[in-house]
Amino acid sequence: MRLSSYLFSKSFFLLFLCSLPSVLLAEDSASSTSYRAEPTPVPPQSGIPQRVSIYEPYRGGNCHGYRAKDISETEQGVTGTLELIGSPCYAYGTDYSALYLNVTYETEDRIHVSIRDVNNTQFQFSNRHDVWDAPLYHYSSSVDKSNILYNFSFNADPFEFWITRKSDGEVLFDTRGHPLIFENQYIELTTNMVDNYNIYGLAETIHGLRLGNNLTRTFWANDEASPLDQNMYGTHPFYLEQRYKPVDSDSNSDQPTYTSSSHGVLMLTANGMDVLLRPKYLQYRMIGGIIDLYVYAGSKKPQNTITQFVGSIGFPQMQQYWSMGFHMCRWGYENISEIMQIRENMRKFNIPIETFWSDIDYMHNLRDFTVDPISYSREQMIEFFNDIESTHQHYVPIVDAAVYAANPSNRSDDTYGPYYEGVEKDIFLKNPDGSLYIGEVWPGFTVFPDFTNPKVQDYWKAGIHNMSYAFGSNSSDYIPFSGLWLDMNEPSSFCVGSCGSELVNLNPVHAPFKLPGEPGYLALNYPAGFNLTNATEYASASSASLSQYYATATSSMQVVYPTAVPLGVQPKFDINHPPYAINTEQGNHDLANHGVSPNATHHDGTLRYNLFNIYGYGEIKVTHKALSDLQPGVRPFILSRSTFLGSGVYSAHWLGDNHSNWPNMFFSISGMMVFNMLGVPMVGADVCGFQDDTDEELCARWMAMGAFSPYYRNHNQLGSIHQEPYLWASVAEASRRAMHIRYSLLPYWYTLFRQASYDGSTLIRPLFFEFPDEPLLAGADRQFMVGDSLLVTPVLEPNTTTVNGVFPGSEDVVWYDWYNHTSIEHKPYENKTMDAPLEHINVAIRGNKIIPMQVPGYTTHETRQNPFNLLVALDKQGNAYGNLYADDGVSITPNATLWVDFAAKSNKLSSVSFGTYEVDVPLANVTILGVSSSPKQVHFNDDNISSYTYSESTQELVLSNLDKFTSTGAFASNWTISW
Repeated sequence: MRLSSYLFSKSFFLLFLCSLPSVLLAEDSASSTSYRAEPTPVPPQSGIPQRVSIYEPYRGGNCHGYRAKDISETEQGVTGTLELIGSPCYAYGTDYSALYLNVTYETEDRIHVSIRDVNNTQFQFSNRHDVWDAPLYHYSSSVDKSNILYNFSFNADPFEFWITRKSDGEVLFDTRGHPLIFENQYIELTTNMVDNYNIYGLAETIHGLRLGNNLTRTFWANDEASPLDQNMYGTHPFYLEQRYKPVDSDSNSDQPTYTSSSHGVLMLTANGMDVLLRPKYLQYRMIGGIIDLYVYAGSKKPQNTITQFVGSIGFPQMQQYWSMGFHMCRWGYENISEIMQIRENMRKFNIPIETFWSDIDYMHNLRDFTVDPISYSREQMIEFFNDIESTHQHYVPIVDAAVYAANPSNRSDDTYGPYYEGVEKDIFLKNPDGSLYIGEVWPGFTVFPDFTNPKVQDYWKAGIHNMSYAFGSNSSDYIPFSGLWLDMNEPSSFCVGSCGSELVNLNPVHAPFKLPGEPGYLALNYPAGFNLTNATEYASASSASLSQYYATATSSMQVVYPTAVPLGVQPKFDINHPPYAINTEQGNHDLANHGVSPNATHHDGTLRYNLFNIYGYGEIKVTHKALSDLQPGVRPFILSRSTFLGSGVYSAHWLGDNHSNWPNMFFSISGMMVFNMLGVPMVGADVCGFQDDTDEELCARWMAMGAFSPYYRNHNQLGSIHQEPYLWASVAEASRRAMHIRYSLLPYWYTLFRQASYDGSTLIRPLFFEFPDEPLLAGADRQFMVGDSLLVTPVLEPNTTTVNGVFPGSEDVVWYDWYNHTSIEHKPYENKTMDAPLEHINVAIRGNKIIPMQVPGYTTHETRQNPFNLLVALDKQGNAYGNLYADDGVSITPNATLWVDFAAKSNKLSSVSFGTYEVDVPLANVTILGVSSSPKQVHFNDDNISSYTYSESTQELVLSNLDKFTSTGAFASNWTISW
């Protein structure tokens, strides 16, 4: 211990932060950057090369599975034991001789199949409600079997099962013909798939929307920027499947008609896993845990299936209203003065901005819970916070998961309280021998909080609170920032294993690679396609071919296995290098490469091996509780890189460290759609790209498209060129135009968020969600819907001024152009070419929809003070519907809420309000599209409206000056407009 227990009990953070300036001045007071020293370089490590098992010959051919015995069937499900057939097959470990089967009819639309070893020796994630809790653990056990939407069937010898939807006989999960393999470090479960299946999800990875049937998805939380088809930051082992069947029709149409259905499948585990998608089957290969399989019966509408799934893991929280604005960040804002200048420039160029973000630049020597007293001085920070609060703008700083490990030989490290307090409280991850696990991240050698430890909550809360003091808070109940950004929380580590255990006296050390902007750092200067080409392919290179890789890989996987695991015997495990090597992206596939090792140990002895994919979720949950305590009643705003099932209950997500190129812009559409399916609706990419250099065209297109993502931030890395939108005239104009639309749509966005928090509705959704009976839309991912009313068709290629897109639905579906309000001529399945100059993004309005809007202001706060407008897009029958939700935009449980239903029918538009939240601003205008003829008169209730115009060419009726009828509030009372 470097500090006394007395210091720990007397607000160690406060003492530490007060002493920071003198410490820093002693080091170097002249520099304005956070890199003040020449830290010791640590050589890179790559671990022990592993043979990826999916590339080896299949080992399960001699496995005969299990036979069912002592089966008991009740109204609530099926139970029994499974007995190994024949000799152990030793596919990748030691077979269990006996298993326990428990099938539960949990709800009318969800069935749970659990298979575990009878000795309970395997880790059971579903027993760790202290780590991950969800509604699916709290179901009513009294479901009426006659009401369930599925059937569970099985064969006993060998045991195989299948789940069928009652309504149409569709087989949703089917293990017939595939033996179950259940070993100490390997579990294999296979389901048959229909031909050319359409599945979505199994996140997080970079891939198009439809996954296809010839890839492998690996679940192993990984800090890697945009690896195509490889494991990334998050773990969401759920998929949605959409199926189509032709329908016999007597119509003379040239196009066949179809009916569709969807269902969902979740394999609940935090262990590592490969999921093999193959033409005839889908196969789970897990390296630990048990089988916890959930099948959701689904329905015709994909959204209903998503509601079933998201409801079981937790509906997402409502976000604060301000979070829907535009956010600006850069890794490389060296001081607060630079951010203040960005604020002035954005206002000068009239580009709205809501929130300013700080990457790790603000920290002292890149250490958590510290603030650089030179570049981000307390006096300047107070001035900055006062300024942004006066204009209702916001600030969000970053916090990394790793905590700097103080150098015992360096007296200046003695005052780093966050480390010593954590040691005193014993809340850091350990090595198996009980010593501290010490990896390496930005500040040097680091330790990692154990977010499963109950004692970490007060520690983390204290760190956040005292960081707010360093930022300029003089009050115990005031936090000057509006939320927190959680990064590096897979967690990332730049070395293999506890590399700092014997070297911590060298701290601070430099990362084992060049940082962006440092001499020798190699980066792509411009986006792909900059040299006058439309090619947007990913390129990948390998230092050796697959055969060379196998030739040089070690033979460490050769294992001699004993007989099958009998009753009462604890099997042996190889934690760091299990016999089945999952297809991880990291380096040479060592599980500890670029991350905290599987053998790192939690406070209760649980190995990280069994909770590997949930570390970021744990940090999210602890941070959410800390912010809730520090700001009671206020919805915490948290942005997290690593996510797990249910993360949307607590946080937002950005799609990580993408690249400034056209493919990453394109793939971000699928990323947003998939995370909306997973119950994380507040999601978006770093527009213009994070890594490498953007250019004018890419940034203009991406800024425009980003305005239609739920989370909208421009962020790039140290060493890249600046990409603030005002730096190019075209980008500035594209941004202003798109933001004008975004801010006018804030009431619509907020209503979508409310629906998502209520039933899991998606904000950004694929076209097939709204038009499920059109098979050609199954893979459509170059366009997307915002809610059910808006269709966005972005330009995703360089050097073009047109874009192609489809307008789904039959000829009876009407689409209107956002800008000129004309009806768009289209044919079913037509890929229509549209004009798309650089500063323009194509947006279409769907007939039959009513969209609530407000006159856009410079910030979300200003916009909320402006009058409402309604955009009514009639269908061919003259009907349209919509709704509006409003509350204070801040409270977890608002004192009052408002819900408004809009309906247009038979030349009448009605507004019916429910709730007590008062909207003081009036209704100014109503624009009605698709009005076939000029009205003779228009009324608001019984009052005549004289201020209206009608365009025969566009069939558009515009009613203005309605504020005189709604001066007490646009929706203070019910009203009807007739024409």
